[in-house]
Amino acid sequence: MRQRSFRARRLAVAWTLLMLAVAIVLAVQAAVSLYDGQQACFFDYPATACPSNDDPAIARLTFAFFGVPAVWLGGIGLGILVWSWRRRRGAPTPS
Repeated sequence: MRQRSFRARRLAVAWTLLMLAVAIVLAVQAAVSLYDGQQACFFDYPATACPSNDDPAIARLTFAFFGVPAVWLGGIGLGILVWSWRRRRGAPTPS
């Protein structure tokens, strides 16, 4: 019984760390992209267009702050459902 609980916790921690890494990578990449666009706009205005509201970096930044936590929550919820279903059925865990 302890091994099942430990495995479930280990999977939840791994899922959390994976989603945290994805969110950080997306946010940093989007912020750097927006920063570079603003710098190019400032230094070379007539030749370089400024980033607008429909810039893909803004969508990535929004997904990093709202989409990734929603996916994380869905994964944790699914993990809890599977864990409780296996606990009720008494199904053996694969080794």
